[in-house]
Amino acid sequence: MKPLTDQCLQMVLQEMRFLKRKELYAKYPAIRNQEERTGYRLNEMMISQRLTKYEIYVDGLEIVINNYPEDKTKKCGVRMTNKRRGPRCIDKSIDIDPDEAAEKWVTYILNRPNTRIQNLYLFSESPICILKCDEPMSVINIFMYVESELPEGSGRSSWVETTAPVKYLETKRVSNDDTMKAALMVSIREDVHIDGKILSEWQANRISSTSPFPLEEVVTYCTGIAESGRPIGFHCQSFFKDAYIENSTIDWLAEKLNARKTSWDERKCFTIPLDDASELNVHGNFLIRSTDLIIEVNAKGTAIDRDEFLNETFKCSSIICCLNELLLLLL
Repeated sequence: MKPLTDQCLQMVLQEMRFLKRKELYAKYPAIRNQEERTGYRLNEMMISQRLTKYEIYVDGLEIVINNYPEDKTKKCGVRMTNKRRGPRCIDKSIDIDPDEAAEKWVTYILNRPNTRIQNLYLFSESPICILKCDEPMSVINIFMYVESELPEGSGRSSWVETTAPVKYLETKRVSNDDTMKAALMVSIREDVHIDGKILSEWQANRISSTSPFPLEEVVTYCTGIAESGRPIGFHCQSFFKDAYIENSTIDWLAEKLNARKTSWDERKCFTIPLDDASELNVHGNFLIRSTDLIIEVNAKGTAIDRDEFLNETFKCSSIICCLNELLLLLL
């Protein structure tokens, strides 16, 4: 049997599970050079950092790095656990700092061309270890629970550089990170401050937030959306902390934005025209005394002026009255 060519070997390695690749890497020295140059196809990767403790999880392999080595002459301890085969652990004491050990692990896994990760989780105040990754990677879904901005002088515009926009971003911060800006769908978790100007630069067509949207930031956000535009189908959902949308809130926002006061499906609304085919509509939902805030882009004419809506309602009421009178005469 002929050995696999380099190209065939690369294709086979790319489709292998992470742990199987590492097992073959240990058993067969002949494939090591090719394996080290081939990107991974990972289903799940997690990087967590708290002070000097790092936890790195890669498709069944858990790596814990801390400054409590078993050998006290060394600087840090590393525990590797194969989660797929029960609690099988390997403990090592190595003579480098935990930060450097974590950086070496992360770059060893990610600094490969054509790496693809289905779900990437970042839990850290400042995941410095990932900044040494020079190769942009393909990430489908990213859960970015990072608590700080990029350090000055890092030369980076994002904690994670990707080859294409991620499909789904979950975060607890609104920041100028380029990967966040380009995400196609966004979920903002936890009670955090929403900066309307920064959020208006995010290109996602679907945004949901469990954080309250301050009124002044809604004004800033809608102004930014009106200036930059969004396609029909854009939808952003959040809520007000202390204001009910059915009261005077919508009208106050409309006046601040010089927008038309409109109605849509019996909901109080305001409308900002975007172009000849679309408009930005802001409203609540059908619930009485709801704090929900919905900002979306619809086809032009979806919402109608409130005076026109009242006239149509009056006409309908008049027609119903006439029909009732006619029915009484027939009886």
